[in-house]
Amino acid sequence: MRINLTENQLEEIKRIVQKVLSIKGIKPTDEYLFIHCFLKIQKETVYYHLFTDIDKLIIRCYARVFDNLGLSMTIRSIAKNVFEYLKNQTGLDNTIYIENGVELKF
Repeated sequence: MRINLTENQLEEIKRIVQKVLSIKGIKPTDEYLFIHCFLKIQKETVYYHLFTDIDKLIIRCYARVFDNLGLSMTIRSIAKNVFEYLKNQTGLDNTIYIENGVELKF
């Protein structure tokens, strides 16, 4: 289920992500909040999907991070910062981070 955020919360998420990535677009869909980003230095596209499931926040990320530890650490760091912000805003303590289909721990 898509996470419902206010305009101020969306702006803060944009600010968190834009510290490192260029945002091409943020679009709430019926199922999740879709964030389309681009990392200029490594010329890579990164997609984040944010949604909830019962009492969990799920952050799903798609990026070509194979053989690129620096990019992988960058996108995980951004996801962790977004989670910390949303945890404070929504009270959802549990999170699942999925990177390219693999569940990882922060």
